[in-house]
Amino acid sequence: MRRKLTNRREFLKLAAGGAAATAILAACAPAAPPTPTPAPKPAEAPKPTEAPKPAAPAAPAATPTTLAKPAEAPKATEVAKPVPAAAKPGALKEVPRNRTLIMAGLGGEHPGGFTDVDNYNIWVPGFSRSGYSNVAAQPLFYYNMMKDEFIPWNGESYEYNKDFTEVAVRIRKGVAWSDGTPFTSKDVAFTINMVKSTPEMTLSGDLKKRVKDVQVVDDQNFKVTLNARDPQFVFDTFTFRADVGLHIMPEHVWKGQDAKTFKFYDPNKGWPLGTGPYKLVGATIQQKIWDLDPNWWGAKTGFRPLPKVERLIFLPGMNEITMAQMMVTNEIDMAFSLTPANMKLVQSQNKKIITSNDKPPYGYMDWWPIGLGVNHMKEPFGDKDIRWALSYAINRDQIVKYAFQGFNEPSALPFPPYRGMKPFFDSVKDLLQQYDTLKFDLNKVNQIMTQKGYAKDSQGMWAKGGKRITFDSITFPQHPSTTPTIPIVTEQLRQAGFDATFSLPADYGTRIRTGEAAAFVYGHGGSMRDPWKTLDNLYHINKVKPIGTDNLGFGYYRWANQPFSDLVDQMGQLEYNDPKMVELFRKAMEIWLPELPDIQLVQTVIAVPMNTTYWTGWPKAPDYHIHEGFWHRTAYLIVQDLQPVS
Repeated sequence: MRRKLTNRREFLKLAAGGAAATAILAACAPAAPPTPTPAPKPAEAPKPTEAPKPAAPAAPAATPTTLAKPAEAPKATEVAKPVPAAAKPGALKEVPRNRTLIMAGLGGEHPGGFTDVDNYNIWVPGFSRSGYSNVAAQPLFYYNMMKDEFIPWNGESYEYNKDFTEVAVRIRKGVAWSDGTPFTSKDVAFTINMVKSTPEMTLSGDLKKRVKDVQVVDDQNFKVTLNARDPQFVFDTFTFRADVGLHIMPEHVWKGQDAKTFKFYDPNKGWPLGTGPYKLVGATIQQKIWDLDPNWWGAKTGFRPLPKVERLIFLPGMNEITMAQMMVTNEIDMAFSLTPANMKLVQSQNKKIITSNDKPPYGYMDWWPIGLGVNHMKEPFGDKDIRWALSYAINRDQIVKYAFQGFNEPSALPFPPYRGMKPFFDSVKDLLQQYDTLKFDLNKVNQIMTQKGYAKDSQGMWAKGGKRITFDSITFPQHPSTTPTIPIVTEQLRQAGFDATFSLPADYGTRIRTGEAAAFVYGHGGSMRDPWKTLDNLYHINKVKPIGTDNLGFGYYRWANQPFSDLVDQMGQLEYNDPKMVELFRKAMEIWLPELPDIQLVQTVIAVPMNTTYWTGWPKAPDYHIHEGFWHRTAYLIVQDLQPVS
């Protein structure tokens, strides 16, 4: 029989939505555009919700409902009381609250409850970012995208040959798996060969294209022979940053297993294994619990001290009002982003809540600018003129004003505005004047649609031969950037004459990857210091899959352009700071901009509330030791610097 996380809240029921979800979405959208329906239970697929047809947005966001007053903070020595469904029944020890870090919301996935309680194979669909990928697993190298900082970890060093066709990597002495088995070059070679030989695994095609051979020199040294000049290989493959980087697996566990179905879970054997300082001790649909391993290799070798956080508790995706209430009452320490209005409300009721930035936008600029994606294999979205008409129908300034209360900015290209990207933005300023991806112009919409043979019907919707352009857009049930954006975009499209609706299905990711979705509001991930990774991941012809085939998170738009892809391949053979990279980028944009594979919207600003009741040492601008994305693969770098409040 399960006990509650707390005796106050049955959070799974609250996370399902109801009036609270409606209230929170009203707080992050204008008064006029529609409010999305609450996120459904994971087993249900919601019906599309047609956006109402009000006048253009003209009123500020509604004021959020008043949250519960903060409860008196428990004493630091009070024991946190998680659900005691441990990996080994009865094995949970008592841990003081000021040694327990509780995080809610993940990255927006698994709304209402975990569906991967017994799966820790990151390549199996449905895997959640709930501890394994972000604290238990650790990479050869980390990258801090806020400071452009490269951080050796399990790997000590690497060196390319002169033409970047081979790279030798040295593993740090003493690295070990959580069962005590040494982490060696054999694990790296095994993982690369396993992924290459298993097409269903993410990065399989990428590694097969790039890697010719992996040679184990000895336990601490290995050499990768590449199929072509590839100076980006170590950064792309062996480096954790945001949601990118290859997870190395223990050969002594995975050898002989079916990588497509193996769940990497057996509490009696201590699985899953990682090289990080935390072990799984409890998992239910309500939470994942990871406890500190006092025998962590990093502390034993003097590489890093043991972190002060003795227990990590990850809670699944839930609606924003629930997370806000839990922050106010000190039940959680971090939450997956609050909208500006609700952040202010929470901080007004609990002075211990901070953000990483005391100035607008009160959070960090994420690597994930969002757009309105369309499936080119579903008509009429294969027509670039229709895509441009959709773009002209959208007023990004309204999105910024009403969805984000001004704390965001439009995104002209699918890249974050990091300093490494500036030369590339500068190189296409003139092209963006010619192909203005942010221009709002209903006259242009009318001109294009009329030229394409469409006319507005009696209800003001574009139609040809009696058939409207009708589509449903989907996105996360709860996300700080996409969820408040989608109702505004939908209403703008309707006012421009497109028969658009939106919905928030729990299986949004599967629908996008398999091509079932015709349209979706989603982000562009990949690039941080040069544009190559985003262009290769999302727009290269070799990532295009037929509808019904899972694209494994690449090539969402199913856009195929060989000349563009050839230029991207040339970019991939350059170092990120090579001046030729800028030249090739401009040539690629001379193709990409007229085609406009997807419609650009706004950047993603993530304001994560962080509770100083029990912990200090949080990420802080301008000198971020790491960003505060606890769902990302760099999350351990947050944990290692936290200090308990006594």
